[in-house]
Amino acid sequence: MTQVLRRDFKVRAVDGLNIAIREVRPAAGERADRTPIVLMHGTRIPGISEFDLPVENGSFAADLARRGHICFVPDARGYGQSDRPEAMSRPPEESRPLARGLEITRDIDAAVDALRNTSGADRVALMGWGVGATILIMYAALWPEKVSHIVLYNAIYGGGTSFPRYRNTPLEDPARPGHFNFQQYGGYAYNKLDMLLDKWDQSIPIDDKDAWRDPAVAAAFRQALIDGDPTSTTRDPVTFRSPNGMLQDSFHIGRGEKLVHASLVTCKVMIIRPELDYFSRPEDVIALQEDLCNAEDVQIWEPVNTTHYLILDRPERGRTESLERVSAFIG
Repeated sequence: MTQVLRRDFKVRAVDGLNIAIREVRPAAGERADRTPIVLMHGTRIPGISEFDLPVENGSFAADLARRGHICFVPDARGYGQSDRPEAMSRPPEESRPLARGLEITRDIDAAVDALRNTSGADRVALMGWGVGATILIMYAALWPEKVSHIVLYNAIYGGGTSFPRYRNTPLEDPARPGHFNFQQYGGYAYNKLDMLLDKWDQSIPIDDKDAWRDPAVAAAFRQALIDGDPTSTTRDPVTFRSPNGMLQDSFHIGRGEKLVHASLVTCKVMIIRPELDYFSRPEDVIALQEDLCNAEDVQIWEPVNTTHYLILDRPERGRTESLERVSAFIG
């Protein structure tokens, strides 16, 4: 297998926070002439856990690098190795949800500028997962001159109002229907390690989960969550912290509120929604397709019998095809 090079470093966002970036690029002597790309994580977990696990078929970034793309994987403020807001050193109830999507566009901009400097490209591609994808719509609207393509993977957009997760649940304030439950959630959350793995298991439509997802990938994913919070092992049981800003964003979007309008996007757009995804909905794809009226090009791929974790599932479960399609799209 072709080797890749990795480098960890930090850049400073416009408001002074240090943003951690994992660079994954072709090894010396290998071609690095394809479109460079920033890979943006979603709610709760840092970038490496989604895009650069150190096991075979666990790193979307490494496999893109083998195809000639320089990849930057940032951690948004409050995640992974990036600076955490000062409020995360106090109890969660003492602050409102931290690191909302519009704030995170500052972190993406720092990563984009660093990638442009490293690669020499005027414009770069971006791929985002979940709410991270929605934030890319915000970013592409703010800085169209820096963005050539965006890949919206499992994006929620506000295409419908019937998402059960966001109505009559703990996320909704029982005293103020339609409002996020600040009192229960506060600025950040302590997350159990198996919370997302359990959702992954539930989304796989066969009993033998290992036949669909490599156990080595699942183990590396779990370890990346531990490594993504330097305080994780100080608690028993182990938990990792994440800001609740993206969670609040998802609450509003899931209720049909468009926090950004896709008509502001002018670059090329690819929408990926796995058929079995529990987060993005068909209504989101329909609404995006309608609103992306000023985009240079819009491609939609809805692979059948695939899960929310498509890019981490086994190659034959859609991962290989997703790599080929994303690489061909960004060029």
